Amino acid sequence: MPHRRIQPIEEPNYLFELIKWHYKQNSRIERLINPAESIPIEESYINLAIVDSKEQQGKEKNLRDANQHETIMGTFEDIYAVKTPINVKNIFKTCKEFGRKVLVFGRAGIGKSTFCRYVSHQWAKDALWPEYNLVVLISLRSLTENRYSPLSSGKSYSLVDIVAKECFSRDLSEEDKSLLKDLLNKSKVLWLLDGYDEIVQNVPSHLQCVFEQLLNTPHHIVTSRPYFNTLSCSVQVEIVGFTDENIIKYVEVFFNQLRDKFPNALFEGQKVLKFLRLNPRIWGIAHIPVNLELICSIWSEKDWSETTNLTMTTLYENMTVWLCRRYLARKITSIQISKMELYEKCHPELTFLETLAFEGMTSNTIILRKELLQKVIHNIGCLSDIYSDALHIGILKSFDNGQTGNQIQLEKHHYFVHLSFQEFFAARHLVRLLNSTTRDIAIQFIQTHKYEKRLQLVFIFASGLLIQSENTQSIHTFWDTIFGDPHDLVGIRHMQLVTVCLDETQCDCTVPYRSQSISLLLNWIRFAFNQNNFQLQGSIAMIINSSSKIQNLPEVQIEFASLLKTEAEEHKGHIATFIRRLNITDPHNQLLESLLLQLEDNDADIRATACNALGAMREKASTSQVTDRLVVALGDQNYLVQQNAYSTLEKMGEKAATSQVIDRLVVALDDLVDSIRGTDLMGAGTLLEFFSYALQWFPGADAREAEGMQKSNVYDGIDGTSSKLFQLLIRTPDWRWLPIFVECCLMEEVAVMVIGDRVIMHLERVAVETRIVNSELLSELCKAFDAFGLKVLDCR
Repeated sequence: MPHRRIQPIEEPNYLFELIKWHYKQNSRIERLINPAESIPIEESYINLAIVDSKEQQGKEKNLRDANQHETIMGTFEDIYAVKTPINVKNIFKTCKEFGRKVLVFGRAGIGKSTFCRYVSHQWAKDALWPEYNLVVLISLRSLTENRYSPLSSGKSYSLVDIVAKECFSRDLSEEDKSLLKDLLNKSKVLWLLDGYDEIVQNVPSHLQCVFEQLLNTPHHIVTSRPYFNTLSCSVQVEIVGFTDENIIKYVEVFFNQLRDKFPNALFEGQKVLKFLRLNPRIWGIAHIPVNLELICSIWSEKDWSETTNLTMTTLYENMTVWLCRRYLARKITSIQISKMELYEKCHPELTFLETLAFEGMTSNTIILRKELLQKVIHNIGCLSDIYSDALHIGILKSFDNGQTGNQIQLEKHHYFVHLSFQEFFAARHLVRLLNSTTRDIAIQFIQTHKYEKRLQLVFIFASGLLIQSENTQSIHTFWDTIFGDPHDLVGIRHMQLVTVCLDETQCDCTVPYRSQSISLLLNWIRFAFNQNNFQLQGSIAMIINSSSKIQNLPEVQIEFASLLKTEAEEHKGHIATFIRRLNITDPHNQLLESLLLQLEDNDADIRATACNALGAMREKASTSQVTDRLVVALGDQNYLVQQNAYSTLEKMGEKAATSQVIDRLVVALDDLVDSIRGTDLMGAGTLLEFFSYALQWFPGADAREAEGMQKSNVYDGIDGTSSKLFQLLIRTPDWRWLPIFVECCLMEEVAVMVIGDRVIMHLERVAVETRIVNSELLSELCKAFDAFGLKVLDCR
């Protein structure tokens, strides 16, 4: 049936004007932790970068996992730094079909809901999409049984019912509803459907029909986290979080609002920015808006400017302490107490939150339904006033915006203010189990779920909490279970898990299996280069870059140096490129020496890539020996080597600006000598910047390199292997497929465990389990993994 053309209505009407008024009034964004404070929506949005998802699908394949935080630890720079933003007003331009259907992806806390509020506010001000008579913003998490009770038999909710309830502060009369229905039918309406991932698995049966009607509207924007994408929209874009410039502006705006409370607020803002830049890991996670808000919120409570090893666990621990102190202060309780005393006073509330978070993660839900809430209250013998007090801490919220503390709250669904808080409190519960006589429950949980990506941050938090607790027995139990049965036969998921968990401990020398974990990582690095597998190299680089300590360990950097010396000539450039991609902030002398040797290689590409690898380390690599070699490279006969040497010296800043460097620059740019000598350039850093500006770069260099790698990647066709394919392969009696199956598992980063005759495969979003009753076939499967060379990677 052909779609009829909608003729926009010309006259304003009071119902639509009321909705516009509501959007205009809703012009401020409340702070996540302190809703009493807010900022104008224009300032909070700060041009979040929206990019065409097709541009980043290759790099984000490894990010689109079942992790509900969408790899919160992933490196921002490697994935998003080269993206070209799409202006919000232009996101419909690529829609070729009738209607406009856009899917907006975004990790947790990245700004999807803020985006929806921003565009609806801009539309109401006539600053965006004037072709629409109405923009309807629906928070899909509101479609609950508690809010929409089942109707009498034969009746169902309509789009008019949804708009009437979600867009108006009062109940509409039947006359107004009739008018609204007529207006919706003859108007051009854009639907903003926020939070698809939060409802798709929990749509009440009596709302399924109207939910599908919303998804079938001809003009809509749906927001979702990547791992729940089952929609087919012609246009898909991604909200990728703050840019470096956004971070600077956000911090300035945040602390500018505190000038009345803190006279030196602006100075404190500058201290925050300096702190972030000196802590690469925290700088990376600060690109996620919710994390940056957390950091800014608690800065005034604790000066971190001298901190160099802030971990995610420490960040969330400090946030929890801050919230508990604020909660106790409201109860007129002295808060000048130690952290241990603080936790003791808040023990009942924290125990409730931890248990609820753990049960939610175990059930694979972020929507904590009332049945789960009541189950937890019953199981831990929690009184209703403890539940009410827990709500006042500010971490757990009910769906409705009503006042907390009312008994009716128990009948509502709940959620943690951010998924990462649920993961942190679930980890606290897991650690509590490990420290108690019920540790067997914790062991079983780890054994069952250790290779599920959606739970990776829970295990990261747990490793960080355990090392802080100094409970030796629990620490050993945790790591024994991680390294124990059942094993991942492929191994890459296991390597990723132990690497990030070890890093969260700051690679503490007391951690059990520390040497095995590092050896496992190094074996995978060797394997990736021996196989000349670019995709695997990229995955490993991403894993390392999600860490702050691993890449700076002497034994890891010495391995890089060894690879540069021993690998075949054709591999050296790839190794140098691999090193360049890592965030190395404390380069080892042996690594620097190996890179300097590459500056003398006969292959100009290797010399150029070695320059880039040194440049990635910036001033940290600026020793006199490195500077001297780069000065020589300025006179290289290959123009690309010259440019990379210039660029590297510029990145090293004033430490590299010796008189010898300046003299060489003057010689290299002979035609600019007179103008330079006649200019009063203050400081060597300014001089280097001037030279850098004068040079013509090769903007296509990285693109050519990436294109070459892509052409060499024979595994591109494997992308998207489905669970059905794996089931088909595992059940066939033909053993000839086994090597292909193993290679597919490796390239898809699938974890494979064998428990008796059960084979469990943890795919991107689901776990697939089957049984192999043929013991001979099962034996051949294990042999296939060994034959592929993966056995040597097992350092358990």
